[in-house]
Amino acid sequence: MLLLLFETSDGRYALDSRDVVEIIPLVIPKKITAAPAYVAGIINYRGEPVPVFDLCALADGTPCKHLYSTRIILVRYPLAAGRKKLVGLIAERVTDVIKSGHTDLGSSGILIDEALNSSAAGAGNDEIIQKFDLQGIIPEDIVRELFKE
Repeated sequence: MLLLLFETSDGRYALDSRDVVEIIPLVIPKKITAAPAYVAGIINYRGEPVPVFDLCALADGTPCKHLYSTRIILVRYPLAAGRKKLVGLIAERVTDVIKSGHTDLGSSGILIDEALNSSAAGAGNDEIIQKFDLQGIIPEDIVRELFKE
């Protein structure tokens, strides 16, 4: 399985590449009135309005830094009845795609793969890479409200 690695203010995460539609450069989204601070705004992606969430602001209230490696990760958010809507995730250091021996990351919320963690974190670094759970991190009620579900 291929995993996309990225960072937020609270650590490194791995996202199954099958969930990724596209990774685009950071653009400044148009603000949405009265939205929570972690909703960065909305962008136009190929004629489709896409809400964008700032994962750093969601984690600790501080927006992601505008680094060269800060990107918007476009993913499909699962909604009721098997439908999915496109959402954007602003994250820092979106630079690595690595292969994992796991066929399913499971539901523990933590990716425990010594080979993955050692190759991704570098020798001598005890950093833990967590599984990114889209529905667990981005509140479904906010997504439904943005899409008027």
